[in-house]
Amino acid sequence: MLRLALVGLDSSHADHYVRLVAAERRWPGVRLVALVDGEPGRRAELAAAGGHSLGAGDTTVPDVVGKVDAAIVAHRAGRRHGAAARALLAAGVPVLVDKPFAASVADARATLDVARAHGTAVTTASALRFAPEVAAAHAALATDRTTAPPGPAVEVSGPADPDDERDGLFFLGIHVVEAARAVVGAPPGAAWSPPVVTRSADGIVATTRLGGVDVRLLLLDPVAHPTAGFAVAVRTSRGVERSEIVLDADYLAPVVEHGLAVLAPGTPTTTPAAARTTADPDDTARVAAEHATILADLALLEQVGAALRP
Repeated sequence: MLRLALVGLDSSHADHYVRLVAAERRWPGVRLVALVDGEPGRRAELAAAGGHSLGAGDTTVPDVVGKVDAAIVAHRAGRRHGAAARALLAAGVPVLVDKPFAASVADARATLDVARAHGTAVTTASALRFAPEVAAAHAALATDRTTAPPGPAVEVSGPADPDDERDGLFFLGIHVVEAARAVVGAPPGAAWSPPVVTRSADGIVATTRLGGVDVRLLLLDPVAHPTAGFAVAVRTSRGVERSEIVLDADYLAPVVEHGLAVLAPGTPTTTPAAARTTADPDDTARVAAEHATILADLALLEQVGAALRP
């Protein structure tokens, strides 16, 4: 049995994690045993939704060290993820960090450095990475073999606000970036080319390249587009194919499965498995590539933000 802590209770994602892991028990080998770093009322609400009682004293990260095998860090603001994740990683507790992983490259690098120094697994993922529409767009791009101009291109759009009080462009912009990476299918760790950034009536446009493919990121102004969701388009020799990305009620389930596969292989099945606290030697390249990917995606958003400043 893998004992899991949920750290950070102020996001709607916490409701989904509690429902999936505790109430519906999607992964029989996993048990949610601690709700950490949240208001007492919110903690009680989530505990009731999960159908179980929790120890009154296990309310902070130090309280659960030694009592859990892995953790999901899911504060609404990504800038709060680093301190909690680093404390857990330093104690040997592997961590799935909700998006955004961090609100700066420096903060992300500090967390990854702790993970590497202590040999503790850490991972992150946007739900958009696993969306069927993103997979279909990737397949359309991958099967197009033409090299004739103007060549293949990808556009992903979604809401993002540079003035968001939580994390600026990082708060929602990271989902646009990660979806675009998934569509392109570039090698893990591949860096984005320096973006060309402009403003439009719709929001912010960042044009870049990844893996030899032109990529256009349209970060929609939430004031001008208050109901905007995410969409993906690919240009191939067959024309332009565009789809709205639809996130159903279980959109975070693939994120949990991804986390379990990295942090504690085997737990998505009914077979309990011990948490992975030290990467296997064969995983060294995979871990390095994932860390590089995290930093590259955050660096792109950091460059876009810098380009907007006078």
